[in-house]
Amino acid sequence: MSSNGDKWFLEHDRITGEHIVIHRANSASGGAETRWSITSFLAVAGDHPQGQALHEALRNIRSLEGEATSDENSKADFPEKD
Repeated sequence: MSSNGDKWFLEHDRITGEHIVIHRANSASGGAETRWSITSFLAVAGDHPQGQALHEALRNIRSLEGEATSDENSKADFPEKD
């Protein structure tokens, strides 16, 4: 959330597997919601605080996905007993 009340969200579409950025303008600006592809958003806002926050969120997602893959692999190495 920015100091003027604008908000940004990162959404994951489980069907397409894609992430999108949602920008919700503050009330004074009408509260309009805009959806961006990550590439488009970073082309416009990559050097701004919201772009830097997106980079951080994507790093966290990749880290979590790596942990999930490791957990899945460890389960495959140690199958459950019947």
